[in-house]
Amino acid sequence: MLRVGQEAPSFTLTGAAAGTIDTHSLDEYTDRGWSVVLVFYPFDFHPACTDQWCSLRDADWLTLLEDVVVLGVGSDAAYAHREYANKHNIQFPILSDTDGAVSRAYDVLVDEFEGHSDVPGRATFVVGPNRTIQFAWSADGPEQQPDLDALREATT
Repeated sequence: MLRVGQEAPSFTLTGAAAGTIDTHSLDEYTDRGWSVVLVFYPFDFHPACTDQWCSLRDADWLTLLEDVVVLGVGSDAAYAHREYANKHNIQFPILSDTDGAVSRAYDVLVDEFEGHSDVPGRATFVVGPNRTIQFAWSADGPEQQPDLDALREATT
């Protein structure tokens, strides 16, 4: 897993946001001077992933920051992400890393997860406007969630 202080790899992925399918890139946000919260997770509709997304959705401070965007990165297709976001009222873009290239670049691709190979593990990064990683966390187990206070501190 990439660590705090390392440069975040650039990427462009297709995903779902606000009911539409579109492309998003890390650079489109960092070039504006924004910080990016990257949330890697294996599957839509997995209970641990849903808990994580709902806690981020309910963290009001994330929606109040004008220069911070949350981007999800999962292995499912954009259409599945759209249904998942609609069901759980997730307004953040959720991007499709179906070939695992971005997860591999961030060193969070796991060999096996519940019988599936080459999917992203649960991990969260904060990438600053200079594309330097300011926060890095990965789950050791399905119940573990990122420390939202530490995440908030990294985004302000």
